[in-house]
Amino acid sequence: MPRPRFHFTPRRHWMNDPNGLVHHGGLWHLYFQHNPEGSDWGNMSWGHATSPDLEHWTEHPVALAHRTGEQIFSGSVVASRAGGDVLTAFYTSAYDDGHQAQSRATSLDGGFTWKTDPADPILDRGTTAFRDPKVIRYDDGRHPRWVMLTVEADDRQVLLYASTDLVTWEHLSTFGPLGAAGVVWECPDLVRLPLDGDGDDARWVLLLSTNPVGDDPDPAGSSMHYVVGHFDGTAFVPDTPELRRLDHGRDYYAAVTFDDAPGGEAVTIGWMGNWRYAHAFPSDPWRGAMSLPRVLGLRTVQGRPTLMQAPPAFVRERLTHAAATSVAVVDRPAELSLTGHVLVELGWDPATTGTLRVRLRGAADAFVDLVHAPGTGSLRLTRGGPAAEAVHPDFPSTTAVPLPGDRPARLLLSLDGPLLEVFVGDGEAAASNLVLLGAGGVTASLETARPGTVHVTAVDIEAPSDADAPEPAAALG
Repeated sequence: MPRPRFHFTPRRHWMNDPNGLVHHGGLWHLYFQHNPEGSDWGNMSWGHATSPDLEHWTEHPVALAHRTGEQIFSGSVVASRAGGDVLTAFYTSAYDDGHQAQSRATSLDGGFTWKTDPADPILDRGTTAFRDPKVIRYDDGRHPRWVMLTVEADDRQVLLYASTDLVTWEHLSTFGPLGAAGVVWECPDLVRLPLDGDGDDARWVLLLSTNPVGDDPDPAGSSMHYVVGHFDGTAFVPDTPELRRLDHGRDYYAAVTFDDAPGGEAVTIGWMGNWRYAHAFPSDPWRGAMSLPRVLGLRTVQGRPTLMQAPPAFVRERLTHAAATSVAVVDRPAELSLTGHVLVELGWDPATTGTLRVRLRGAADAFVDLVHAPGTGSLRLTRGGPAAEAVHPDFPSTTAVPLPGDRPARLLLSLDGPLLEVFVGDGEAAASNLVLLGAGGVTASLETARPGTVHVTAVDIEAPSDADAPEPAAALG
């Protein structure tokens, strides 16, 4: 399995949820759920990586290591608003006796070494699924406070707490349950976004990850959702009581925002994996990858506020400096030769071309099909083939991504080894999938129902030279 070039993967061993995302000291800090001792889930600790630009990552020694009787589950980091190098981490202590509680640690050197609080756990309900603390800052100009979101995962509830000192926490309110049963809620986040660019008309967006549980769990596996609403510093009230799909693919989970991002942007990153088959995906010596970072926005689409997800600046910069090619598709498919690490932007007018089919094939005996039939208002994304079937019975799949057929269409495909992310238009929909196209080049076949033109911009992402490649810290060995 080829290692991704412009996504973060650990040098070796298992990784899942991003944790402790914070921008501090000119660096983007990514902590992550990590087994430092093997390629399967276990010995949960916080791994650590940093980046100056969200494209090139350097891995560091484990930041918070599991201890006898206690694993270190997901959480968040906040930067001191008083300046200096003080960072505060909140994480879930998962004890061997089965109960989960929230703990605290501080760093005085900008996030590279950590000291746990002797008073840990600082928040304990005595329950078994109380986890995933995400701390945000709420400031209404009168009573600034820190707000911690946690979940009672089995109950499908988000519990909100407040603090003025990051030490003592008071329960504010509880949100949920909502939506389908048969799942647990995990990794909450609450993000304030201006609607249609109007800072005087802002909404709050609750992000949630859901994972099927029970005797007959949904074979589609884990996924992410969001709810738009209002937050007054105490309670979150949704505009409408529904969970909306955040990513329409099969492999995007646990995304949360970076604290203190430059310019106040809401920047997220997620784990490209699915609990249904994460243990079986064939990669070595690493297992688990992060998505591209995404910049969140909120725009009115078909009369309702809709979450927008734009890829990071470096992606747009690469495409802007590349030349577009007009590909005429007439009586047979047009073929494009691509590397396995590439950004591809496609533009076409469905009124002219009718149905568009894009098929990706590589060295492995697997394929990816993207089919847009204008009348359906959606893009159908299918991955299949013997190599896909061999991973897990639920790995072959077809998902639908909203894509209107009554106007010119634009897609961005980010293919980085086994990671495929698809963005519609300006980010009004996204789909993330693990794929098995092999380690060599990839052929993209374009076929239209009627003769037409597809505008293609493709940018290969070269492997970093030895001099430029970010090296892991020496302590990693």
